[in-house]
Amino acid sequence: MDIIGFVADNMGHFAPFDIALLVFQVLLAALLGYLLARFGARADGDAARELVLWAASAALAAGLVRTQLPLAVMLLAFVMLVKGSDAGGRDRIVRFMALVLGLGCGSGAGLVTAAVAVPFIIVVRMAFPGQRP
Repeated sequence: MDIIGFVADNMGHFAPFDIALLVFQVLLAALLGYLLARFGARADGDAARELVLWAASAALAAGLVRTQLPLAVMLLAFVMLVKGSDAGGRDRIVRFMALVLGLGCGSGAGLVTAAVAVPFIIVVRMAFPGQRP
């Protein structure tokens, strides 16, 4: 086996352009998770960083399995993940929202998710007036 064959075997279903796109999607999901945490849920410190990780992880997972599993199955898995956590009601819903942002970014609709996230974060901010987690 030569080096080009080794690289081709380990690229999976990704082309080089797809890797750059996935990096963009994960970074965009992290940014949107941060904006959701800081300006929507008014979280700071560890709570904001945790939501950034949740959103980026969801985008990475969605991007990696995008062509292998239906999106509905992935969303069901995220719902089960949030349901099984020990977080309270507010933390659970904010975590789910971060997962949804990550799901949208990772599934290939990053720009659409960014466009929808702006009014979505305003709605979240109105739902949590003057509260901090």
